[in-house]
Amino acid sequence: VPRSTRIPMYSAVTAAPVPGESLDAEYWYRNLRERVRFHETVEVLVGEGHTLFLEVSAHPVLTSAIEETGYAMDAPVRAVGTLRRGEGGGRQFLMSLAQLWAHGVAPDWSTVLPAAPPVDLPTYAFQRDHYWLAAAASVGGGATAPDSWRYREKWTPLPDGDGPVGLSGTWLVAVDADQAGGALHEAVVAGLRGHGAVVETLSASGEPGRWAEVLAAQASPAGVVSLLALADDETPEVPGDVRDGRGRKAQRGGRVEPGAHGGLHATLSLIQGMAAARLTAPLWCVTQGAVSVGDQDPLMHPHQASVWGLGRVAAQELPTQWGGLVDLPMDPDATVVRRLCAVLAAGAPEDQIAVRHTGALGRRLVRARPDVAQPGGEWRPGPGTVLITGGTGALGSRLARRLAERGAEHLLLVGRRGDTAPGAAGLAAELARTGAKVTVAACDLADGDALSGLLASIPAEYPLTAVFHTAAVLDDAAVESLTPHQVDAVLKVKAAAAWRLHELTRGLELSAFVLFSSVAGSVGMGGQGNYAPANAYLDALARYRHARGLTATSVAWGPWAQGGMADGDAVAELRLRHGLPLLPPESAILALEAVLGGGEPAAVVADFDWARFTHAYTAVRPSRLLDEIPEARQALAEGRAEAAGETAVPLRDRLADADPRERRRRLLDVVRGQVAAVLGHDSAESVGTGRKFLELGLDSVTAVELRNRLNGLTGLRLPIAVIFDHPTVNDLVAHLGARLFATGPEPGKPGADDPHTETAVDAERLNEELDAASNDELFAYIEKEFGIS
Repeated sequence: VPRSTRIPMYSAVTAAPVPGESLDAEYWYRNLRERVRFHETVEVLVGEGHTLFLEVSAHPVLTSAIEETGYAMDAPVRAVGTLRRGEGGGRQFLMSLAQLWAHGVAPDWSTVLPAAPPVDLPTYAFQRDHYWLAAAASVGGGATAPDSWRYREKWTPLPDGDGPVGLSGTWLVAVDADQAGGALHEAVVAGLRGHGAVVETLSASGEPGRWAEVLAAQASPAGVVSLLALADDETPEVPGDVRDGRGRKAQRGGRVEPGAHGGLHATLSLIQGMAAARLTAPLWCVTQGAVSVGDQDPLMHPHQASVWGLGRVAAQELPTQWGGLVDLPMDPDATVVRRLCAVLAAGAPEDQIAVRHTGALGRRLVRARPDVAQPGGEWRPGPGTVLITGGTGALGSRLARRLAERGAEHLLLVGRRGDTAPGAAGLAAELARTGAKVTVAACDLADGDALSGLLASIPAEYPLTAVFHTAAVLDDAAVESLTPHQVDAVLKVKAAAAWRLHELTRGLELSAFVLFSSVAGSVGMGGQGNYAPANAYLDALARYRHARGLTATSVAWGPWAQGGMADGDAVAELRLRHGLPLLPPESAILALEAVLGGGEPAAVVADFDWARFTHAYTAVRPSRLLDEIPEARQALAEGRAEAAGETAVPLRDRLADADPRERRRRLLDVVRGQVAAVLGHDSAESVGTGRKFLELGLDSVTAVELRNRLNGLTGLRLPIAVIFDHPTVNDLVAHLGARLFATGPEPGKPGADDPHTETAVDAERLNEELDAASNDELFAYIEKEFGIS
């Protein structure tokens, strides 16, 4: 019998509750003709306190969009699906109910599970292993912990050999169309040729597919040098007293517009194009003035630093295709170009290098110097206004509480929703009870006019004296699948807003200009190819301001616990397994105060478990970044000692003499062991061989790590999709076995001329090629092979 619903229906036509009797013909006509206001409807629901969403569909397609909306609103939103493509049965539905239960919803199990009598417990002693991954060590801490979390960047001089620089083979130089024939392009080409390389210059539009087409025509180049990062080639305005590394006044130039990260987008397109073309030649990205190696070397181009953030992630995700990052001075001469060629010839593991007129330097992470402090001692909020972007979010609200305790006179908490954000009213009342004046304001930080108007509205009796930029957004994906929209979404909130804050406040006498960055941008974390560039930019902007006499501090945080953006996120779970525990907020705030009392414009604050982190960070690619961390050196030495035996022999050779059954058993042990290592299990036996990887906990981020580990062990070039195309351990073992050993007879042996002998192998290769192909490439293949257009 038709009746009004007991549960309110929120319509994506009106973005508001709709009574059942209003669902008449006119409503459905509007439903067909008007735009879908799904995003606005989710915002309304989140604003009313709803934080858990269930998508009832054949496959979840909206869950990510719902959670992204929550992140943008600083609300702890979670979304759960019901069924999945190819998994539409009752078992998957029960798993979805279990997810809801894990998020605090109590399903009526009696309606889906039959009644059953109690079952006696087993009589054997209980196993002492936890079924769930241990979380006790997921949060760091300790009475002296904040001091031990502080690190900084250091540039170490590298040996400058006098011997000849030898390059061979064909080197590709990738440039933007406007760069071709420019001074730097000509200098690099001449240098490469002068040291023995054959050089070809390539240029393509920004689409990855276009780069794939251009690169596919190249026959096994020795390397690729990209000058695309220099697409943002305007020199930011520089005061006359800033000098370059040779003591000369730095040149003046036009302003780089906020969000002008064309070089980042072009570089990402090139990386994706190389992956699509299956080009494994190392890619070296060149920048100019994107890093600073010391006080006499001012950072000139903070926008180009975003490419360094991308490169640090690419090194983790695409270890065989990545060469490194090289920063040149603003006026490179023949000596600088020679050093660049020497870097290219030497290759990894030295892959973050600054080449200067006085020599080449390698980037290192080192512990902070506790003895360095500002003349004024510890920082405290003075009279006036302290502005906090993301001020009602998890990090911003905790910071606001601490600043209120420390005597802040006026707190201006800025967010996209202002006082309608969840919890904003209660936070304002709580802060007001400390005696601070509190203003909660709505402002789109990406809107320069709106931000300018907000600053102009600050009362004259409370002038702006400090800025804390904590606003952020997450939209993680592997580098190969990142879209321009995902990159821009993060840049808009973090980078563009930071630049506008810099421009609008650089004439003010601020006591603090603090940027909340991330360890992802400083060290490089798989799965965060869009988040890392924006945070690397923040670190560079702080150094840029510092060189110009402006106050600035950027803190590259490890993940925060208790409501931080990474708390519960898939990437954060991966970090936990890899030795990066969550930071207790109270201790993190103490660490922030210590950083503000120091003299470094950029710091890293993270609770590294070096024994675990070092192994995870260098598992698929060596790195010199950690060379000056004693605990990391010790972990690497112990790892090398353990690996000196069996793993020194290639996997194919170790299994070659075994019979097929024994070979499969050994390969199964290897794959289970790698899956267990990626997921953080103590033993391979914890990994079910018939369960799907998605059920085991693998996602797009951990799939990249597993693929890289298997590539390193097998010597194969497996695409990321191999984990999803062969979705269980058993399936993957069968695939690897066929790739490693089903090679067909040697030429001249019986059966060598049989056209059917290598059918299985050819099919595997064809499947891999089709998996990696774009839609345009697939259509071209079908038209060519089958005559179908």
